[in-house]
Amino acid sequence: MVSLQIEIPDEFLKEEVRQGYTVTEKMKKVWAVQLDLVHKLDTVCKKYGLRYFADSGTLLGAVRDKGFIPWDDDIDIVMLRRDYELLKKVADKEFRHPYFYQDMYRDEGLIRPHAQLRNSETTAYLPQEKNRPYNKGIFVDIFPLDILPDDEKTRKIHLAMVRTLWRTIEYGGYTRDAEHKLKGKIFRVLTDGLYKVTDVKKMYAMYEKLCARYNDTDNHTISFVSHSRGKEKHMFRREWFDETVYLPFEFTTLPAPGGYDARLTKEYKDYMTPRQAPAFHTGTILDPDHPYTETVQINEGGTENE
Repeated sequence: MVSLQIEIPDEFLKEEVRQGYTVTEKMKKVWAVQLDLVHKLDTVCKKYGLRYFADSGTLLGAVRDKGFIPWDDDIDIVMLRRDYELLKKVADKEFRHPYFYQDMYRDEGLIRPHAQLRNSETTAYLPQEKNRPYNKGIFVDIFPLDILPDDEKTRKIHLAMVRTLWRTIEYGGYTRDAEHKLKGKIFRVLTDGLYKVTDVKKMYAMYEKLCARYNDTDNHTISFVSHSRGKEKHMFRREWFDETVYLPFEFTTLPAPGGYDARLTKEYKDYMTPRQAPAFHTGTILDPDHPYTETVQINEGGTENE
């Protein structure tokens, strides 16, 4: 296993059955790498006074299971846009090899609406990403939270603009060579022309600016706009994130929004009842022992779905 900064209890790495689901030793190693990434993120955030919160399945696991959901394969983090932007500014100085702060400004060929913190000495990628040039180490997701208009009509217009601009970026990026239906082909023609007068990084800067358009307002609706782009289950109350509480998570703790009960109820309803579901990154090739630069060559189309 790769060297980590966080101290991992020996018992943690052993295979075990949780809620009738077998968590292999390999997946335990993947979890250990992810917890080390959060540990590094936490160190940097404390240094600069930045706030971050466990979210989505990670928050659900912290509240219900005091750790990972047994069939989960990643860690989700959210940050208020202000803190997210400050982290971005210090990332190159603070995250040195094997840690890599990945976003569309830093990694050529990447088309993703949020940041990830990766361990470059490990592997986590989907088969279709095999030939992409960007970093494919094990990661934690970092999503910015932006304010949305409280007025429903204004919000719908804003989100329609967000979705259109993202589709333009996406079709002009790594999906331009994929098979699409008529709507996709039209977008591809339009983006081909647009990409001749600007580049993807400039377009992404426009996208982030659009997502953050209402952050200086007193509106009460908040969401990870750049990623979710308007799903009702991901629209939260701003005040749910006013306070930070710390919850047990495996052998450590993670920060959570003070309004975690309301936040989880909004997305999962009766969230204390476990419902086994496939991991979001189903099909991901995972290797906590070897760098992606090696495993990409070895795993010709093979998948690892823990």
